[in-house]
Amino acid sequence: MFTLTKALEKALLQHFIYMKVNIAYAINKPFPFFEALRDKSFITERMYKESLEACQNLVPLSKVVHNILTSLEQTFHPSVLLTLFSKVNLREYPSLVAIFRSFRNGNVVSPILVTCAVVLQ
Repeated sequence: MFTLTKALEKALLQHFIYMKVNIAYAINKPFPFFEALRDKSFITERMYKESLEACQNLVPLSKVVHNILTSLEQTFHPSVLLTLFSKVNLREYPSLVAIFRSFRNGNVVSPILVTCAVVLQ
């Protein structure tokens, strides 16, 4: 297990915030994104159900995802990035690949994401 410095955690959070709109638009369907966040307890069952209901009520998916990401920002932990950039999500949402690379290759490099990159290759 890696230990992250406060400065690195802050940099990851800042980049997460910076990329939030891009991430929101990269998620083009609720499944499996919503389920992964719920199953790993990043969002509550209530938020999960409210998000699905919002989609059914024709709230744009990007807006719903952005609201979820904003919630995650408030309780941010770098481990959420492992779920966000999981093999399944990178396969299901190809637009996330470039965003993942922005964390991994240039803007923020962290041991946790480097490990994630190794696992994903």
